Amino acid sequence: MIDWTNSFDTTSNAESILSPSVARAKNIIRFTDKFMKTKYNQISAYDASEGVLYILFCSVLALSPNSPKCFAIDNLDHALNPRLILNLTQLLCNWLTQNKNSPQVFFSAHNPAVLDGLNLQDERIRLFTVERNNQGHTEINRIFMTKELIKLGNEKGWPLSRLWLMGHLGGVPNV
Repeated sequence: MIDWTNSFDTTSNAESILSPSVARAKNIIRFTDKFMKTKYNQISAYDASEGVLYILFCSVLALSPNSPKCFAIDNLDHALNPRLILNLTQLLCNWLTQNKNSPQVFFSAHNPAVLDGLNLQDERIRLFTVERNNQGHTEINRIFMTKELIKLGNEKGWPLSRLWLMGHLGGVPNV
């Protein structure tokens, strides 16, 4: 998913990739850029994009045995382009459903591409809309992939994201 890296690791020897005036922890994250000349292809997390660090953060949360058994990520789609968030959503779902000891994860998102990474045919993966009604009360509704929604998506060639944008799932304001 991070196509410009050959590898990443942590190091306590950061003098060659980080100015001594930069405050740092004992260990820092180091990336090896596959497109740069070998002598100059080591970069620190300080030089990586926010999106790369966010992918790494989400991956560690999903895969680490030391992660909390239940956690939430607000705005999962933060700092990522639509293709990356689609792939990250698919990977997170795969990682979390393939491991019986994986944590329960709640996340919010506003980018429609997130929805296309969810396999709602899998009972372990659930989608909810959260919206306020006319009285200002918060309503939470689970989205089920009904035969009607599946038929509409298939007939029109619409992915889940399009069904959401068209108002068929709820969770979008009527503006």
